[in-house]
Amino acid sequence: MMKRPRLNVDQRQYLGLILDEAFGTDVRPEAARLVLGRFFAALSDWCEPDLFTLGYTGWREADRDRVREDLTEIRNQVGPMRLIVGFDPEKRTPTGGDMHAYDWGQEAPGVIVECLPAPWDIPELARSAGPYRNGAIVERVLAATGSKAMLAHLHPSSRGAAGTAAYAKFRRLDVVRRSAV
Repeated sequence: MMKRPRLNVDQRQYLGLILDEAFGTDVRPEAARLVLGRFFAALSDWCEPDLFTLGYTGWREADRDRVREDLTEIRNQVGPMRLIVGFDPEKRTPTGGDMHAYDWGQEAPGVIVECLPAPWDIPELARSAGPYRNGAIVERVLAATGSKAMLAHLHPSSRGAAGTAAYAKFRRLDVVRRSAV
């Protein structure tokens, strides 16, 4: 017997958008909701399980052991998870918390790592690529299905991580705040 392909969360959401757009304005909203509900119920047999999604933000000088301990504690509580971090694995930047979180995720069993590096190579974003990346991390976590949260390793001089944590809280995401040192 041939094993069926599994759809990931992004593929499932994309199929839902296609179906929703296909309805357009020709289908009554009540009927569209009913069909979408039945569609997603049937589609769940084809999908990967919803993993806990954890966004990460941290100070550039965050303590490696603290980052690893806090991530391990969360993973032990929630089981397999998706970790979304603003790290560029090719350039190995930024250093500190993001790098430690990425490295931990590569080694930790049951962890899928998604990287959303800052778009520094876009000239129009040269001065604001970091904040764009930080907002993208929060929005990506919010777009995930299932349970989700944000881990922030903060220090009084960590403006970027503090801003990301504040934005996540503003967007009503659960934020776990920990000291970076």
